[in-house]
Amino acid sequence: MSSVSQIAEVLQQVLDVQACQLARETGFIERERNFSGADFAQSLIFGWLQEPQIRLDGLIQVLGRREVKLTSSGLSQRFTQACATFFQRLLSRLSAMQMQAEAAVDSRLLRRFGAVIVEDSSSIQLPSELATMWRGCGGSAGTSESTIKLFVRWDVLNGQMWGPCLTEGRCNDHRSPLAASDLPARALYLADLGFFGLERLRTICQREGRDKRYVVTRLQSGTTLWTRRGHQINLRAILPREVGEAKELGVLVGKTARLPMRLILVRVPKEVAEQRRKQLWEAAQAHGREPGEETLYLADWTIVITNVAVRQLSLPEVLVLLRLRWQIERLFRLWKEYGCIDEWRSKKPWRILSELYAKLCAMLIQQWLIHEGCWSDPHRSLVKAAQVLRREVNRLMVALYEGDVEQALVSILRLIGGPGCRLNRRKQQPGTDQLLLEGLDWQLTLT
Repeated sequence: MSSVSQIAEVLQQVLDVQACQLARETGFIERERNFSGADFAQSLIFGWLQEPQIRLDGLIQVLGRREVKLTSSGLSQRFTQACATFFQRLLSRLSAMQMQAEAAVDSRLLRRFGAVIVEDSSSIQLPSELATMWRGCGGSAGTSESTIKLFVRWDVLNGQMWGPCLTEGRCNDHRSPLAASDLPARALYLADLGFFGLERLRTICQREGRDKRYVVTRLQSGTTLWTRRGHQINLRAILPREVGEAKELGVLVGKTARLPMRLILVRVPKEVAEQRRKQLWEAAQAHGREPGEETLYLADWTIVITNVAVRQLSLPEVLVLLRLRWQIERLFRLWKEYGCIDEWRSKKPWRILSELYAKLCAMLIQQWLIHEGCWSDPHRSLVKAAQVLRREVNRLMVALYEGDVEQALVSILRLIGGPGCRLNRRKQQPGTDQLLLEGLDWQLTLT
């Protein structure tokens, strides 16, 4: 469990002591004349956290808080390959900490499991000069010669995060560096179809008893289904025909794997199906191909498989929990739209890479503080909490330099946990937080 004192200790250890060591080990700083590794790391990480689009002059001002005198030209010259390596090593140290919220989300539905894990990846295109380091797919429209891919696994019950783990852009989601075998006991696993694979499902479902793990996932088009008596199922023949109609039956999944699962089928409204088809076309065209006919046809239904027993999770509850996989999409949106991890003001490759690594360090620290400050509240807003943090985080950087880090953290966390960081209640289209707690009409989950 994390706490204010633990966060303070980690920040001081990694961003102060280890930052100075890593600066020397990577060759970024050979002699500490004008500033130390801690000065540089904290100023840039917190500078970009506070103002993601800050200019060099602004970073110089932030460095001035640590009594560092440097010109914009001098700072620009510091963005070398050694600088990028320095921030990459710092990111690795921070991501290894895997901080967890002190209190889990106050939801009876989620607390039926030991953890509720969502996982996804997100790609960031880089200058082609970095292709030898981070290779992209390249060659086709909409792709880049150099791309970095972030894999993140996130426990939306306990507020623990694994990653971001960095891979080349050409790495398929099936080859995620986050192994399915590492999921905690009694965890419920949610991921999109990019992670769907029978071997992954077998790994998740093979344990029993107290070590049992669970999965809720959409069914990949073309997956073979069998009845419990061994007869192959014609999926089209059993699909419900009326909008909102639902069916459920026990099946065996996979041509040879034959994993015992619950199959849930729900007919969605026409407008939802059309929106899905549009997204399928856009996603396929981005990779230079066309979506399959069967995939387009099945867009009229939500088709889910799960190994969670009916007595533990009803059909409506399965559909509500399926929505949780979108939380990690919102996390990436927070990092990109508000943290600007994929935006920069330079065309210099090493400066861009240094900025990306430093901003990812900032996003990790941001998540730690959000988890500690308001995670137990199901109605908390990540965006609003991040807005508060950006306004207040300079106090934390000053405290790391002058002392009394814990007091600065307590003051900031008090603001993050306040009423100004909660989601607004929606009547027409209730949010996932409302569906989790209030048991609203489950058919609203079909969108």
